[in-house]
Amino acid sequence: MLNPLFAFEHPFFVKAFIVVILLSLVLPLMGIRLAGRGFTMVSDTLSHTSLAGIAIGLAAGTFPMVWSILISLVAALIIEFIRRRFPKYSELALTITLALSLGLTGILSQVVSSSRFESYLFGSLYTINDMELYILIGVVVLALAYEVLFYRSNIALAYNEEECKANGMKVIVLSTIDTVVTSLLVALASNIIGALMVACFVSIPVAISLKVTHSSKGANYASIIASAAMSILGLFIAYTFNLHVGGTIVLTGIAILVFTISGKYIIGKIKHHKH
Repeated sequence: MLNPLFAFEHPFFVKAFIVVILLSLVLPLMGIRLAGRGFTMVSDTLSHTSLAGIAIGLAAGTFPMVWSILISLVAALIIEFIRRRFPKYSELALTITLALSLGLTGILSQVVSSSRFESYLFGSLYTINDMELYILIGVVVLALAYEVLFYRSNIALAYNEEECKANGMKVIVLSTIDTVVTSLLVALASNIIGALMVACFVSIPVAISLKVTHSSKGANYASIIASAAMSILGLFIAYTFNLHVGGTIVLTGIAILVFTISGKYIIGKIKHHKH
């Protein structure tokens, strides 16, 4: 067991700490936005799609991260295209894209090193390099700027897309921009925290925030706080007990979610008995 008081003496821990803080600023906001549109599974679909891009990069021996971003971007545009063709069955876009990416990943995984490929499944926060950190900072700045500039339009689209069309909003353009930003963020996060972990980092803080607040702004703030809390606490627990970082953060988030649900239930019971 390691002493958590000395964690910041290690450069790898400092980088990991910076990464989880950056991701805690943007992934929950993306999750809230997707939840508002009833499209929460898109992060899971795109993370698996980015995994196909990683497999292509590993098989070709060149830039897995670049390939994952490109493939994720193409997949996001395909999702948007299919969703427009089947507006009443938008989940088909996710199912078809997910099936395609899983099939491609299954084939390509046979021709790449299993150890290297598995590292992208669950991520490795301790091995992030300077270039990946700089790219992440750039994408996070871009994503935060998008959240601020398009906040009102995103809220409107989540509330009623048909009404937005009637009011003259460029729904297709706005939705496509949203899909592109989401795909970039998911692809990059998949490379850093693992393709199988992204959906957990997106959905768990959102679930926690929706239990403690009912306003859109409140949900944004609460999800960021919840994400930062589970990430930092999980990071220190993983360091102290030499556990897998991504998995520990996810389990910490689940524990916080269970505590939140239980706490709200108990408080509700107490209030009910008082009345």
